[in-house]
Amino acid sequence: MALSRKFNNIGLYKLKIQNRNHIVSKLKTGDTIITKSKILPLYVHHGIIEKKGDEIFIVHLHPDKVNSSGGNLVKEPLEKWLIEGREIVSVESTNLDSETLEQLYKDLKSEKYDPLNYNCEHFVNFAKGDHFVSRQVVKYTGILLVGVLVYYLIKNKKI
Repeated sequence: MALSRKFNNIGLYKLKIQNRNHIVSKLKTGDTIITKSKILPLYVHHGIIEKKGDEIFIVHLHPDKVNSSGGNLVKEPLEKWLIEGREIVSVESTNLDSETLEQLYKDLKSEKYDPLNYNCEHFVNFAKGDHFVSRQVVKYTGILLVGVLVYYLIKNKKI
């Protein structure tokens, strides 16, 4: 019984790696990519693909990384981005081309990361031409407000 579970886990892991490799082989410039961390699975990280020949880079905002202009918009190889234990959740095609992405990078390179007002999801949505909003911030702010309301009602014996 334990042996079969062990083999099932190996099979699933191998399938995930093969699926990831298949997804990576299909990436093109302008695609948006969403990954989740194994450490914080409720949080997802957004980036935009830039493909130069055989090399694939991710343009994304990161609070702990700084570029040459002092901002937090960085461009790094896909392998480095995925090696931190991230699992690809989704990839979406857009109309972004290399020139537009490069111009965005130059224009926004000096901007600082702000978890509530300018995070990786804000950047990707802005680049795609969507509303400048982070659904994660909206969702977790709503959850926090409901929690505060419930706490207030319980504390004041309203419920």
